[in-house]
Amino acid sequence: MSVEQTVKGLDTTQSCIHEVDNFHKQGYAFVGRYYNVNRPEKNLTLEEAEVLSRGGIKIVAVWENGYPTTSGYFTELSGREDAKSAYDYARNVIHQPVGSAIYFTIDYDASVADLSHGIHQYMQTLVSTFKARGDAYKIGIYGSGLTCEYAIQHIPGIHYTWLAESSGWTHSRTFTGWNIRQTGSGSFHGLSIDLDEAVGSYGSFSIPL
Repeated sequence: MSVEQTVKGLDTTQSCIHEVDNFHKQGYAFVGRYYNVNRPEKNLTLEEAEVLSRGGIKIVAVWENGYPTTSGYFTELSGREDAKSAYDYARNVIHQPVGSAIYFTIDYDASVADLSHGIHQYMQTLVSTFKARGDAYKIGIYGSGLTCEYAIQHIPGIHYTWLAESSGWTHSRTFTGWNIRQTGSGSFHGLSIDLDEAVGSYGSFSIPL
């Protein structure tokens, strides 16, 4: 991890459209918001992105569709479908700026065997599908320390890592190469949130207004 100063943020599945002033009061610099197909009510909307951007709060895009919580989720096919849907939502709905990131979640304590088989195929397909669609966005991976470590070491084209809060997951206490790290969870003005910190470049964005 860099010695650069960290910044505070949070992530949530709920709209933050009315929380810009509250974020500033608490020193939050960014918010992680979701893209998905199955539950559109948790998605970042263009209106919300405009409000956050106008208010000076950076956005971090997170793709999580369904339940990426077991090895069975991760295949070449799911990688292709997730990449296409995330890319198209970012580009066509949110107008997410070129060069910013979309993080994909691997939300369990994946084993070495899981990582070297289905998850490896999944991540490789994310990269190849983004390249085929113009390579406008960088790819981040959310998961355990081992998952983040594997992604950076073995998958060219993965640019960022987001370390999950679960410190009992493999290598999560020792992995220091994160760009974003979850540090806790709680509530904030009625929102269910995870607390985060980020360092250096982490793929955040504001949309053009």
